[in-house]
Amino acid sequence: MNKLKLFVLALGLGTAAQAQTLQDANKKTENERYDLARKEYQKLVQADPTSVENAFFFGNFYALIGEKDSAVTMWRKAGSINLEDKLGMVSAAKALYFQGDTTTAGQQFCEIIKKTKRKNAVVLHRIGETYATGPLKNLKLAETYLRDAVRLDPKNIDAFILLGDVLLEQSGSNATQATEQYNNALAIDPNSARVIVRKAKIYQRVQNYKLANEEYKKAQAADPNYAPAYRENAELNILFDQYNAAIESWEKYLKLNDTDEARYRYASSLFGGKKYCDVLPQIEQIEKNGFVNLYTKRMLYYSLYECNESGDSLRYVQALKESDNFLKIVPKEKIISTDYKYRGLIYDKLGQEDKTIEQYYLAAAIDTAKAADYLSDIAKLYAEKKNYPMLIEVYTKKMNQYPSKMQAIEYYDFGRAYYFGPKDYKMADSIFGRLVATSPTFPGGHFWQARSRVQLDINPKTKTYLAQPQYESFLASLTPEDIATGSYKAYMIEASKYLGDYYVNSPMKDKVKADAMWNKVLELDPKDTQATAYFKK
Repeated sequence: MNKLKLFVLALGLGTAAQAQTLQDANKKTENERYDLARKEYQKLVQADPTSVENAFFFGNFYALIGEKDSAVTMWRKAGSINLEDKLGMVSAAKALYFQGDTTTAGQQFCEIIKKTKRKNAVVLHRIGETYATGPLKNLKLAETYLRDAVRLDPKNIDAFILLGDVLLEQSGSNATQATEQYNNALAIDPNSARVIVRKAKIYQRVQNYKLANEEYKKAQAADPNYAPAYRENAELNILFDQYNAAIESWEKYLKLNDTDEARYRYASSLFGGKKYCDVLPQIEQIEKNGFVNLYTKRMLYYSLYECNESGDSLRYVQALKESDNFLKIVPKEKIISTDYKYRGLIYDKLGQEDKTIEQYYLAAAIDTAKAADYLSDIAKLYAEKKNYPMLIEVYTKKMNQYPSKMQAIEYYDFGRAYYFGPKDYKMADSIFGRLVATSPTFPGGHFWQARSRVQLDINPKTKTYLAQPQYESFLASLTPEDIATGSYKAYMIEASKYLGDYYVNSPMKDKVKADAMWNKVLELDPKDTQATAYFKK
């Protein structure tokens, strides 16, 4: 769920001019004009350092944009201005809560509620807000306090919106209760674009593009200057591959909010929609303006790799350079497996196989959920080069560590690696046996297990026709389509000859079956000399 945004427009500020200024700062925050909002909050707290409200909402702003330490500092400031101010008390406890001391914060909240006899709507609202948006959420408690807040102040549109958000997060599959609270908010302000956008997102969650799009358009009509309505609409359109409509909405968003932060969000949306070629000019522009972070660097080198249909080696070199720049600034704990994967892909395009494999192993080491997939990627590289010893090493590791994720085609390549590499036919027989167990209808598994057993039974003096069951299973597994296409013709001839010989020379002699097998050979190849010789006898 998106970060919850809750800002009271005015809470008993000293003058009308101050109220309007705080209202403007909050409005800019709602419109995601964070750079301008930050400046206005800074002016507010400098101009009136005795205002609890200014400091409190500046703390809320910092929390919204993810600067927790700054938020805590500002809430502490709000709490120290007037020790008897109820919002200041809540603010001081909120600072503790966001620092992780939830027990002490909870105790202080209870004391404040006792002092106000649970009749102060602002106190209840902001305590509920803390439980709803803190690092350790307690949505049930948040719901309780917010319901009390709207009961005491039925005109508090912000509390109704937050209550709807809390109910939706608790029951994402059932938005009925959340919608009820959003409707309560609309009863207070029928043209609240913030609320209409939330209703649109409910339709978006259930993949109802038509109704979601209609609601976003309704929000834009209600307040043409509410920028998030255009951004959310753009992201909806990208989600449903309505790319032209998404671009149109983003252009409207940027007219209202053309900042580096806004273009960063735009680029992030394009990146999420895999529109990599469109990401590049946005990232290049904001980085030129000095807006650089690990996410811009990540999007840049991923996109340089993806937006290269011509396979320009210079573009791959540039992508590699940007990936190096990324690793210089990213904290180790924020590296994700795909960071290494993309470096591996780039090295692969540059023909540096050893470094490609090295990157895939790094990716596998930090993401156990995807480790099996990365091992498969490494195996493919070895398979392309027919590097059988290394292919065996990788598949052995995957089979031992992630047996449930071994695919039929991987067992197939694994068995053939033993067959053609070290010519370890016993291991090849074992691996093909796993393939047969995994995919019993795949003819290739039976055939190659049969071939492996032929090699294990090659001494004519001790021949036991070890491969007979597998060749029989191979022929039985063929579908009419397999036979009609002729894709297994050579294999069918080999199996039929083996079985023809088996029914002639093994202890299980059976002339009828031998004739049938050799006739099958002639059907497939009328000029086959062995079959012709058999019938001449």
